Amino acid sequence: MTTATLALMGCGSGSTGQGTGTGGATSAASGGRSSQSTSTGGTAAASSGTGSTSGGTGGQAGVAGNSGQDASVGTGGSGGTGSARGGATGTAPSGGKIGSGGSSPGGSPGAGGDPGAGGSLGNRDASDRDSAGANGGATDGGAAGKTGSGGTAGGITTSPGTGGSGGSGAGGTAAFTACPGATQTLTVGSGQQYATVQAAVNAVSSNNSKLVQISVKAGKYKEQVTINKPFVCLTGESATTTTITNALGTNIVTGGTVIVTGNDFSAANIAFENTGGDGSGQAVAFMAQGQRQQFRDCRFLSYQDTLYTNTGTQYFRDCYIQGDTDYIFGDATAVFDNCTMNNVAEGTAVTAPRTPQNTTYGFVFLGGQLTANATTSTVRSNHVALGRPWGPYAAAAFINVAMGAHILADGWTTMSNNTLAETRFWEYKSTGTGANPTNATRSSRQLSDSQAQSYTLAKALPSWTPGYSQ
Repeated sequence: MTTATLALMGCGSGSTGQGTGTGGATSAASGGRSSQSTSTGGTAAASSGTGSTSGGTGGQAGVAGNSGQDASVGTGGSGGTGSARGGATGTAPSGGKIGSGGSSPGGSPGAGGDPGAGGSLGNRDASDRDSAGANGGATDGGAAGKTGSGGTAGGITTSPGTGGSGGSGAGGTAAFTACPGATQTLTVGSGQQYATVQAAVNAVSSNNSKLVQISVKAGKYKEQVTINKPFVCLTGESATTTTITNALGTNIVTGGTVIVTGNDFSAANIAFENTGGDGSGQAVAFMAQGQRQQFRDCRFLSYQDTLYTNTGTQYFRDCYIQGDTDYIFGDATAVFDNCTMNNVAEGTAVTAPRTPQNTTYGFVFLGGQLTANATTSTVRSNHVALGRPWGPYAAAAFINVAMGAHILADGWTTMSNNTLAETRFWEYKSTGTGANPTNATRSSRQLSDSQAQSYTLAKALPSWTPGYSQ
């Protein structure tokens, strides 16, 4: 990008999976985010009988939690936490209590299992579960869920009729829906409602006040797209198969391949590309100019000036941004959550913010990584700055970001007449070869623990909680 002063200024849909659990009604979604719930095995009466049943089966959305152990006979342990089905009950002649179902944002509570026949005097073996006894089967503790982290072991009891607690497994992630509450869906692609993305955008009412989804089938769409209407949600089949592309060796005043000026815009599972090529100058792939714009699992591909966060507020999660020089730049407040910024060729800096003096936050990077193409010999070690000021009060903060060897040891550099004196360039707990916190230039720009608490999504975007952050 250049130093000229200008007046003008990407993520996957999922669905909730369900399945029937043993003794339970429904399971939670696979693939959701950090949802947790508990299914509880039944407790049983202390008396002899024949047969045994398992204690509560853990949620399908938990992973390998350790089962509870029970040396007593005829009693079920609690199920592992997970977001899924309720377990079968403990065994007893009089019937154990019904196990309660698991619950999570991804699924409905599972119903409890039926009472077991009950046994007596089971013997505990050396495993995590109880073995069958001479006069009947002792019950297992609840099995943990499938996709969470391992749980803690349940308690071990020695008196008949008392079940040990099942292990707890962390819940799986909640299912991601790209356009929740969309009142209309327009499809783009061969044999669909519209042949081009722009045609679908044109079909949206200019005073649109309800979310409209534009679903783009896999393919390359060579066009320049302008979205100047609010409440548009643009989705592709995946960010590696659905691409809006154009070769625009242009300047940043005319935007780029995709220009979005509408508020409350969302994009997921799609790529935006400018194929102007290395050395073609300013080649914007996406220009964002609006409030409350969010992107998830998107790819932004170009060389110089790839992503122009022109003005407004934006949120990027799990996105991939590729370029060489100033490939994230602009005046906006933008949060990059677990994104990858990749130098496809060597350039001066990753970012070039022009944050207004009275705006507290510019670019905030939360986690993620700065990488360079391993096969690109032109990206040398110690040659790419974290940022340079397009404006004197430029603001950028890298919080817990992994940095490759290509990152400049000094971290930051100047631009034209803009020095580092008034900039708000910060780092906190950078990792990797490119992290040099004791460097003379970077040491004074390291945040303390207390200062870093001001660099969160909630602080940077206080009046808006992006749906894609949930």
